[in-house]
Amino acid sequence: MSSTAWFLRSMGDRGTHRGIYSPATRSVHARCGIEFEPLKRTTGTPIVLTPRPPDPDQVCLACSSRQSGR
Repeated sequence: MSSTAWFLRSMGDRGTHRGIYSPATRSVHARCGIEFEPLKRTTGTPIVLTPRPPDPDQVCLACSSRQSGR
């Protein structure tokens, strides 16, 4: 996965970040500058949200403001 997508860091407010997943480190490098291990499905694959989550309270403000094209 080399393009940016929305990943869950937590289920809480502002817990969804836009970034790139690295299979090598098993972490997301988010646009806001943090690196985290995303929540995963029972299969072990990261939960990827497409398109952008509809609830504005769900997304990181820094990742949201840096998103181009939306």
